Amino acid sequence: MTTTAIRPVSTRPAAGLSDREKSKKIMKWIRFRDRQLRKKFGFLKHQNEIGAAITLGSALGMILFAGLYLAGIVPAWACVIANAIFASLLHEIEHDLIHNLYYKDDLSKQNFLFWVVWIFRGNTVSPWYRRMIHTLHHKVSGHKEDIEERLIGNGMRFGGKRFLTMMDGNLSFLFQAHRLRKEAPKFKRGEIVRSSWPYLVVFYHLWYGFLFLNGFYFLNDFLGKPISPPDWLDMLRSFLNAAAVVYTIPNWIRQTSIQIVSSNMHYYGDVKGLYDQTQVLNSWLLLPLHLFCFNFGSTHGIHHFVVNQPFYLRQAVAPFVHPAMKRYGIRFNDFGSIFRANRLEKSEGVGVARLAS
Repeated sequence: MTTTAIRPVSTRPAAGLSDREKSKKIMKWIRFRDRQLRKKFGFLKHQNEIGAAITLGSALGMILFAGLYLAGIVPAWACVIANAIFASLLHEIEHDLIHNLYYKDDLSKQNFLFWVVWIFRGNTVSPWYRRMIHTLHHKVSGHKEDIEERLIGNGMRFGGKRFLTMMDGNLSFLFQAHRLRKEAPKFKRGEIVRSSWPYLVVFYHLWYGFLFLNGFYFLNDFLGKPISPPDWLDMLRSFLNAAAVVYTIPNWIRQTSIQIVSSNMHYYGDVKGLYDQTQVLNSWLLLPLHLFCFNFGSTHGIHHFVVNQPFYLRQAVAPFVHPAMKRYGIRFNDFGSIFRANRLEKSEGVGVARLAS
């Protein structure tokens, strides 16, 4: 049955179809495979319970590996990798919750899951604020009003400023806030500041404390230890280093991975509609990043066509749907987009360069 179902994707001509018609064809194949999987695997009907199990299982997994590291049972690198992967699952759960895919009719349970995913992924703004900017993202993806993607570098010219934007949320805010205030009516600095309390604020205190204090110790050792740190500073350093292994480094890796991938898989500036919004990034070169963002570049384009699908089903339909996406002209592994400030085509004129800066 699968073989005969796939055959039309490789033989049906795409020439002459409008972008809107191609989008509808892709949606058809996504929904068709989704229905097949739901019919074949009966447990998929328990969507709420699956979402809750993944949420609580991932949170407990992070706690478990933190305990194993602190007890000296697993090395630091194993804890960092495991907790970054668990955190990536929690990010996918948050994204599904934003689209009301779990406990839509029970807000108390939905809000509990929101709190869990925020606590364990502290380097993000409030998920309730993210719901607003992510819903907006689907409406205006590829345009100046897209707060979510522009905050992680989408549309910026290639260079050091863009890389810093993708790797540090505070620098991103500093670099982009003045532009977004002028160009995105729904961007309010006060709202982002309020949505950062308490967990984002706590996270960055731990993260910057870890970076700066270890930088001080490194420089002090390099200069022959001209300063003798007090005992309390040694204790603070030990605490921040432990917090880094179990919490801040895993989440920094997770966040940076998804921001690099997402920032570059979305197009910007000359996007005309849904069909132009994303590409598929599934090159083996991206495996290190995809390990920590749950294969985001390979599957997020599917989500843009069909939003009401949990992340695990999006992963499952991808091998079936990718041939259809390719057949109907969706770009794959267009790495040149980062050098074009994420435009579909080469920039032309000074005005375009300014728009993408």
